[in-house]
Amino acid sequence: MREDAQQNRLRLVRATRDVVGLAGSTDVSVRDIARAAECSVATLYRHFDGKQDLVDAVSIMRWSRMEELAATPGVAQTPVEHVLSVIDTYTRMTTRDHEFIVGAGIEVGKKPADHIRAVFEPHFALSWVRAQASGHIRRTADPRDAIDMAGVIRDPRRRIPMLAMLAGGICTDKTDIAGFLDQAAARR
Repeated sequence: MREDAQQNRLRLVRATRDVVGLAGSTDVSVRDIARAAECSVATLYRHFDGKQDLVDAVSIMRWSRMEELAATPGVAQTPVEHVLSVIDTYTRMTTRDHEFIVGAGIEVGKKPADHIRAVFEPHFALSWVRAQASGHIRRTADPRDAIDMAGVIRDPRRRIPMLAMLAGGICTDKTDIAGFLDQAAARR
């Protein structure tokens, strides 16, 4: 895809996130989205089949980013640091996109991004299993549950305390949760 076409597509997806977040999905037209993206309606339809396709693209883009992050741990990251980094990133996404999630009527763990989440989960599970093997994540903790719980963290003022509760529930005493939370708070 040409670079200008990629930029138009990205602007349309971001505009959808912002416009739907402000007005809700039912009160937004494709014209509103095209206007916000500074694109023509014809350009919008070159990339997407309609409003629902655009709304779905926001979730798909988020899960694609999560899949990339889960597949490529940082060079100096331990498995537990990678797991916590992925969870932190997801909570930042969901708090930033809270209005869109509500406006679009999206429920955590439900469609439209099931297929891309299915690509994310094996990558995340690999680091999870390694962190469990090193004794940093509780044997009874489940990676899907952790991501679902992270997905309901939406209030930016409560993100760090809720993240602390989540990390404390999945990690063992071997993990420096306080250090992780300091880093997470710095990335706001």
